[in-house]
Amino acid sequence: MAAGSQQLTGNFVLIGVIAFVGFFGRLLFVAFAPSLAKASPFKNLSGPGFICLAIGLFFGGLYVSGKMVKAQVLVSRHLIDPVIVTILGRDSCDPDDGSYCVVVFENGEERLVNWHDKRVFMYEIVNPPQGAVWNTLRPRGRPEDAADA
Repeated sequence: MAAGSQQLTGNFVLIGVIAFVGFFGRLLFVAFAPSLAKASPFKNLSGPGFICLAIGLFFGGLYVSGKMVKAQVLVSRHLIDPVIVTILGRDSCDPDDGSYCVVVFENGEERLVNWHDKRVFMYEIVNPPQGAVWNTLRPRGRPEDAADA
């Protein structure tokens, strides 16, 4: 059996299970709704309580699935770093604390940004069009007055 047909069969089985559970789950919910409502542990939650519950479930799911670091990187890439670098005009990375930093030039000014900044394409940095340069000297340190600006 080919891999494509196994995936197609798996999709049909998944859709069938969802339809089966949804159909009979709806029947059970309609039949037992009053007793389910009384037994609900969330029956006394207010609107903000439900919002906190949803946030807790979301972050709990990220933690259990092991995707917390990926979520932190994506939030930093799309929300935090653009504000720090573009709007505030500051470096978003400090190499002194062991972070991986990349130099980005904006309007003639040099900025140190995190390696996961969305404006940095790491493949091009590691493998430039003229060929990878592995035996070069480290870049000179920035002058103290430029780092304070």
